[in-house]
Amino acid sequence: MSFFEMWRNKKEGGELLKRANQLRLRPSQLRRLLGDSGVQAALQKTRTASLLPPVGTEVFRRLTPASLRKIQQQHEDEKMELQTRKRSKEVKENNQPRPASDLEAGKPLPFFYGNPPPQLLNTPLEELDPFYQSQKTFIVLSKDNIIHRFNAESTCGLLSPFSPLRTVAIKILMNSLFSLFIMVTILTNCVFMTMTDPPAWSRIVEHVFTAIYTFEAIIKVVSTGFCVGKFTFLRDPWNWLDVMVISTGFMAGFVDFGKVSVLRTVPLVLKIITVIPGLKTTVGALVQSLKGLANVLVLMVLVLSVLAVTGQQLFMGSLMSKCIIWPDPNITFHNITTDPVNYYFLPGQRDAPVCGNTSDSRHCPEGYTCVRWGNNPNYGYTSFDSFGWSLMSVVRILSKDYLEDLVQLTLQAVGKVHLTVFVLVFFPGCFFVLSLAVAVVAMATSEREEAGIAELKRREEEFGHILEAIKRREDEEEACRAALSPESDGENTESMEEDQRSCSSCWFVFANFLLKWNCCGCWRWLKQRLYTFITSPFFNLGVIICLIINIVFMCLEHFPMTARFTTTLNEAQLVFTMIFIAEMFLKVVAMDPYGYFQVSWNVFDSIIVFVSLLELSVNDGLRWLLVMRVFRLARWWPSFHTLIKIIWTSFRALRNPTLLLLIVIFIFSVVGMQLFQQDYKDHVCRISETCLLPRWHFTDFFHSFLVVTRVLFGEWIEITWDCMEVSDKTTCLIFFSMFLVIGNLLVLNLFLTLLLSSFSTVCLLDPEEEEQSTLQITIRQIKRALGTLLGKNTHVNPDHPEVDNKEVTRKKYLHFTSVASNPPVSEVKDLNGDHGSQRVPTAEAERTSEEEEEKENKRHPEVQQHKDPENQNGDPEDCCSDKCYRCCPFLDIDTSHGRWRVWSNFRRACFAIVQHKCFDILIFFIILLSSVALAFEDIHLQHRQVLKTVLVRADQVFTCLFLMEMILKWIAVGLKKYFSDAWSWIDFLILQVFLVSIAVDTFGFSELGAFQSLRTLRALGLLRAISRIQGLRVVVQTLIRTVPSMLDFMLVALVFWMVFSILGVNLFAGKFYYCYNETADQIFLPEVVNNKSDCFYLMMENFTEVRWKNTHLNYDDVLNGYLSLLHLALSVDCVDVMYAAVDATWVDSQPVFESNTYMHLYFIGFIISFFFTFNYFIRVIIDNLQRQKSAGKQIFKTKQLQKYCQSAKKRMMEPQKPVPRPQNCLQARLFDLVTKRSFQVLVVAVICLNMVTLMAESYRQTFETEVILAWINFFVIILYFTEFIVKIIALRRHYFTNSWNILDFLVVTVSIIGIFFYDLMEKYFVSPSFFMMLRVVHIFRILYWAKGIRKLLNAFMMSLPALFNTGLLFFIIMFTSSVFCMFNFAYVKKEIVFNDMFNFETFGSSMICLILMTTSGSWGGFLIPIMNTEPECNPYMENPGSTIRGNCGSPAVAIVFMVTHVCLTFLLVVHLYIIVILETFKSEDAEPLSDDDFQMFYKTWKKFDPEASQFIQYSELSDFCDALQDPLRIPKPNPIKLTHMDLPLLPEDKIHCSDVLHALATQVLGDSGKMNSLKARMEEKFKMSCEPISSSLPGKQEAMAETAIQRADKNHDEETAVESVDVSALQ
Repeated sequence: MSFFEMWRNKKEGGELLKRANQLRLRPSQLRRLLGDSGVQAALQKTRTASLLPPVGTEVFRRLTPASLRKIQQQHEDEKMELQTRKRSKEVKENNQPRPASDLEAGKPLPFFYGNPPPQLLNTPLEELDPFYQSQKTFIVLSKDNIIHRFNAESTCGLLSPFSPLRTVAIKILMNSLFSLFIMVTILTNCVFMTMTDPPAWSRIVEHVFTAIYTFEAIIKVVSTGFCVGKFTFLRDPWNWLDVMVISTGFMAGFVDFGKVSVLRTVPLVLKIITVIPGLKTTVGALVQSLKGLANVLVLMVLVLSVLAVTGQQLFMGSLMSKCIIWPDPNITFHNITTDPVNYYFLPGQRDAPVCGNTSDSRHCPEGYTCVRWGNNPNYGYTSFDSFGWSLMSVVRILSKDYLEDLVQLTLQAVGKVHLTVFVLVFFPGCFFVLSLAVAVVAMATSEREEAGIAELKRREEEFGHILEAIKRREDEEEACRAALSPESDGENTESMEEDQRSCSSCWFVFANFLLKWNCCGCWRWLKQRLYTFITSPFFNLGVIICLIINIVFMCLEHFPMTARFTTTLNEAQLVFTMIFIAEMFLKVVAMDPYGYFQVSWNVFDSIIVFVSLLELSVNDGLRWLLVMRVFRLARWWPSFHTLIKIIWTSFRALRNPTLLLLIVIFIFSVVGMQLFQQDYKDHVCRISETCLLPRWHFTDFFHSFLVVTRVLFGEWIEITWDCMEVSDKTTCLIFFSMFLVIGNLLVLNLFLTLLLSSFSTVCLLDPEEEEQSTLQITIRQIKRALGTLLGKNTHVNPDHPEVDNKEVTRKKYLHFTSVASNPPVSEVKDLNGDHGSQRVPTAEAERTSEEEEEKENKRHPEVQQHKDPENQNGDPEDCCSDKCYRCCPFLDIDTSHGRWRVWSNFRRACFAIVQHKCFDILIFFIILLSSVALAFEDIHLQHRQVLKTVLVRADQVFTCLFLMEMILKWIAVGLKKYFSDAWSWIDFLILQVFLVSIAVDTFGFSELGAFQSLRTLRALGLLRAISRIQGLRVVVQTLIRTVPSMLDFMLVALVFWMVFSILGVNLFAGKFYYCYNETADQIFLPEVVNNKSDCFYLMMENFTEVRWKNTHLNYDDVLNGYLSLLHLALSVDCVDVMYAAVDATWVDSQPVFESNTYMHLYFIGFIISFFFTFNYFIRVIIDNLQRQKSAGKQIFKTKQLQKYCQSAKKRMMEPQKPVPRPQNCLQARLFDLVTKRSFQVLVVAVICLNMVTLMAESYRQTFETEVILAWINFFVIILYFTEFIVKIIALRRHYFTNSWNILDFLVVTVSIIGIFFYDLMEKYFVSPSFFMMLRVVHIFRILYWAKGIRKLLNAFMMSLPALFNTGLLFFIIMFTSSVFCMFNFAYVKKEIVFNDMFNFETFGSSMICLILMTTSGSWGGFLIPIMNTEPECNPYMENPGSTIRGNCGSPAVAIVFMVTHVCLTFLLVVHLYIIVILETFKSEDAEPLSDDDFQMFYKTWKKFDPEASQFIQYSELSDFCDALQDPLRIPKPNPIKLTHMDLPLLPEDKIHCSDVLHALATQVLGDSGKMNSLKARMEEKFKMSCEPISSSLPGKQEAMAETAIQRADKNHDEETAVESVDVSALQ
């Protein structure tokens, strides 16, 4: 199943899930099912029949000694029967019974058994599963009819199932209160674990906990048995946790575990999984679904190892380079390097900056020398000096944590040109691994979901069979009766009433008396009028308008506000509160409390009203709670309603995966605190100059929880450095690596489960398919009213006569509110009526419209010709539109004769030029040249007058050429067609920018600000190239078609984020200010400056370096809050905002370090909400892609590219043409050697040895190690050369026909040259060891033999064309953004991440900065400098060589550019991952027999048919079928199956290859339609040279008959001989 088919089936799965939750049999139906033999006879052929008890017997029977003896007797009889039967293995497998999946332990009782009597709960019962009825087991049903299975043997040989002690133990174990008690005990124990300094009496409590766990284990052992037999205590792996907890608990009383106490913590917390229902099943399903990750893990280890060795070979020791001053020539080098005073340091930096000696690396200041010495940055942990540290850096690139720092340090040391290594090697390699991992997890989630849907379908089918059988039986009984007696009729009525009775009579009395107000006729008349009023669409419109105005007023809050403005906002809030109170009052009166609170939205409204009243009474501190009014919009906004419903539904449906994630977070938080708590306290001075604890540490549970949460969000490397500095390095690496893998895997699984599961589609079934909401009805009625007032005729659609009917309007109101609140199913069906039949799937509707369009084109071919952008007959269309000709008749001229015929011929000539391929190529080349010319207009252009003159002239020439192109197209295709194309509009607008720019330069107005801003739009020139490349056009069109849904999503996301923005304004407005010392570059301590007044006092005292500053990202108003939230969601360097919020105290007060630690919860809540909005975002994208795919649109790839991919895939699967075996004896033996698979494995082993040698290298390694590695390297080169000689002799000229051999030849050549010129190559080129590492790709050739890895690699290969198209668009956006930044932000102040190497001064530097922003997600450090305004910068500073003054940025331009660029690149990155996922699903969307299986068949056949005659002997068929692999394999013994295959026999008892393949394929596929295509492929591939003379089945029958006759004849002869002997003896 492809991804889009799976996505389409989600809706069916959602509806199926809704129906499956309603599968219930009424008591009368249940009695008929279990007590009517006719019903069970009708179900005889179904799967349910074997599970139903015989008619006349009780369903639930207590376990008695007699029944136990009967079970034992059955067990012994079955055992004896199995011992006496000695049949073939395949017969045993076929006849072996299996347990019923519906009756497995831990599952609820199937619906057709009904509910057991209450007295039989928690009581031993006889088995219901036929499989276990003879295996000495019994079941116990607990609360909610959960099945528990026990061993019927005596517990420990002492307690039988009827022992009072064991019975009591079972009742205790099954009691829900006991489970609750154990859960409370575990949770209480967990609370004690979180204590930093537990009280002295906690040791006693620990003993109590141990005693409770021991009591629980004793109960389990007494109930289930210890270890002998099935379903005993130790047979359940989850019970091993109890053993570990109890043993460590007793040992803790005698031994101080210290850090090893985690061995008790982990199993103790994991015990929660065994207590909470359903968690064990979730863990088991998750583990089973992740087995497919094994292939990805192999690829990940290999790719990361290759990348680590690459970084090790290229950058080893580079990050040690530092700037050192040489004060005195007499001082030795050792003395200089050991003194930190001689190093160059930047202010506020712990490490000395990295430098390099190349032209494009970072240079030292004057007087300093760049020397490779000292430690690496970041405590020495950031380096490529050995394989371990290089691997850690690669994992850092993979996780994108602090990636920009690693890239910057590397480029500063080795030069900017090495960015190509990251762009072409590291980033694609990490993307390859991550995309495949996401795709595999998505497939596992999809398979799990498909299995669940199949199970639901089976249950629904069984339910349908049962209902059909019951109904048929009832019809038969009615037909047999001549007439029904009144008594039986009354009985039926009573049974129906019994079935439908759900609530007690007391509840109806209470509801009628207090909740339904029907006092008198006047009151009912008032209620009726009010009900008509509140169900009117105009009432809802008024409520919506009030809500929107109220939200606008909430968004107007900012800092600082005047007292008058504050009073106005307070009065407005009071007015809106009164309005909503009045709304609630009117609804309660009109609908009664009983009807009002039946709708969940009304309940939510009442809660908001209550909160509003509470806020009025408190008058302060609860204003932020009013932000919940925003969620009321979801009642009338379908998209917003969908998002809220997804969140609400996921909390219920994803309860178990979420709990599992929380348990893992808690485990690692507690374990981290136990492992590193004391180390942080003892060695904090290693990571803090003030010896104070940093923000992220493990000294208490809350900070440990924050650390683990931060690691889960992707930021782990800095915390790992601190941990490794204060504690054991190995322990820290293991701890963080384990949580990084497990945590991200659980989050990814949770995200994909939410995205792909069917339950999430339940909430999507209604909002999109509503016919009309009340708001739409209101708007249409307003339009009609306005039209009536203006005297216009308003035509009513005859298909909707109910528009003016108020009763129908009220029904629609009730229908919407009821569906939105999940009422009972019967009510929904009644309210829906027949609306469901009017719904048409989107894909089907689009397909219908497409068919209609094709029919229209067939009826009117001239219309299709007019629509075609390339006119087939070469005649240009009219220049102007019909409206222009009607307005200006003189334009309509006859061009068929006269002088205007010349004009017509001229247009035809221009049309031929424009339509020529060379014209597009020429224009594309000019576009590239003009774009390249823009890249040279950097800040250095003023110093290069010649280059400046050339660029000015080139710009003029390019503009003239573009103008000529536009005029040619105007003449050729006409103005009408030119301006009807969006791509032509882009060309036209960009050309206007170029023309205006030239005009401004000509007339001398280029210094004006408005024209300077207009000149920067020339950066959009490269966008014109998109229309010239077909692949790019397809990608852009795919993205553009998603714009409407994206706009809807953006509105929903903005409203959803507005809640957090308003909440942030209420919490943090005006609290991010601080007093700052610019000279010392640090914040004043609160002991020195406490508030704004103290800071201004210092400023009044002429302390010019003191300033009262605000953070650039803050919550002073809603718009700033939006920017902060976007930075928090899409950037990894978002900790500055969190730090400011955590340190904030009061308005105009100096921040205090971690004065409000619990404000972290605000940001955690937002990130959790972003999890759902991002999920909804992916859902919108996939919905649009699926809709486009269903409509036959091209997505990401053109048709030609799709055909090329299909043909390339076929070529990949086809076997290569074999190399002919040489005639020479020596060459033939070498040929046999090199073509063996074992030889390739040996070569790969040598390559692995080479890899290990490269991994063993390190910087500053000993001389002995270097000599040993050099000799190993020399030995490997000799082996490579030997392999080359052997292959060239064996394969001759065919050696160079294989690309792998060409690569080997290149490696051998460079390696041999490197032996003699190693130092020269390493200095001016690349180390020869790097070329030897290229042979590691041979490992992929070996891995290609594995079917799972081969599928993943093929899927990624097939996605490369679409990835290339999207990547090309990505590059165009990056190029455009780089030029734009160079034009606008070249002179900004160099701070934070901006320095001499990384800035927007040149095109190369701009591209590097944008690559860092896009790949790492750290764009906050680039945003702040380009937002600077006075006084953070100097707007009057002179820039040498330029007329531009100042080093300030532009906040408006910066924010608009950064938000646009970040969102576009983020959208493209998401589509890159989706492309790989789609292709991976396609690789699984294959027939049961893939090309891989056919290749396996051919290779196996070649072993039995080395001469390629296509025939083998029939006697070899058994060995051949056993030698195959699944799914075609038929293992031995297989004579019976081979006989039934009925293969055609050729002369000499031979069978043909195609016949065997066809027969084996039939065994797999059956008689399906796929066999026709398979047969056609085989007939095309194989040509039969002779006709069969017989078949295997008649031949086998003849042979068996012949054997029987011979045996009978032999027996007859023996009997005759015996009789003759007897006669002779008698004689």
